[in-house]
Amino acid sequence: MHRLWRTLAFGVTLIVLVGFAQATQSAEKFPSKQINWYVPSGAGGGTDIFTRTAALELRRILKVPIVVVNMSGGAGARALDFVARQPRDGYAISSFFSAMVGSIHRGLTKVKFDDLVPLARGTDDPQVLVVRAESPFKTVEDLVKDAKARPGLQRWGMASAAGIDGVTALAFGKAAGFKVTLVPFKSGGEVTLNALGGHIDVAVGNPSEVGAQVEAKKMRGVLAFSSERVKAEGFGDVPTAKEKGWNLVLSNWRGVVALKGIPPDRAKILEAALLKAMKHKIFQDYLKNNGMPASSVTNAADFGAFIRSEIPVWKESLIEMGIMKK
Repeated sequence: MHRLWRTLAFGVTLIVLVGFAQATQSAEKFPSKQINWYVPSGAGGGTDIFTRTAALELRRILKVPIVVVNMSGGAGARALDFVARQPRDGYAISSFFSAMVGSIHRGLTKVKFDDLVPLARGTDDPQVLVVRAESPFKTVEDLVKDAKARPGLQRWGMASAAGIDGVTALAFGKAAGFKVTLVPFKSGGEVTLNALGGHIDVAVGNPSEVGAQVEAKKMRGVLAFSSERVKAEGFGDVPTAKEKGWNLVLSNWRGVVALKGIPPDRAKILEAALLKAMKHKIFQDYLKNNGMPASSVTNAADFGAFIRSEIPVWKESLIEMGIMKK
């Protein structure tokens, strides 16, 4: 009888302790330590710049260190897989950009669409074609004429041939009737350096990646795939594809995600902090200076809906490119 009472007492004590531990974890202040924000690309590209700009104010809002970690590889797959191996406690988050939808479709990462917990979108960055200042291509007509005269000989640099840059190049080539050689690099920063060095003929990217060089007149924009002319410095005279008769609107969007398993209350805290950081003047000036609208910033629910709308679009594009089977 005494043994039975001891067993029951032990069980009750254990239940109380487990409940206390869960309550303590739930009530724990978040965040209370360093957050690692992973960038699935190299330094100097558009996603890296987006992340570091948003992190400036985020540190002040959350009052903890925000360490930005570049981790390129597999069009974002390496970073996603790494974050997936970390505790799902909100202390490891990742930037998420358009090409990563393609990476999940292609099975480059073990992460599935249902594993994503969208936190906020920060940019909707239009695709542009730029050349170095010394390029013989003064206009998009010059570029297209040469590409048709020398099929496959123009070298177009991009951060990922299987990403939005590759989709842009192939879509434009198909619409205008020419073929080029795609040259992938690790980041938009590398693309810019190789364009300036004359190692590629055309750089495919975003104003946030090449804007400083265009403003300094070291590079020149020849075409923008935006719904209206890019308002960033140096792009005012750059025509849109639609103006020239090609109905193409393409952009590289970027946001922030965690992975399934993060406590919902912590996801809400991160969402609110990110939205506040992205609505701050520092981030808004970054959007404005790079020709992006304030509406680039969206909350978790809208970002999640946006990603879901992109899933079939990317699947269709990858199939058409021959990268993915039906």
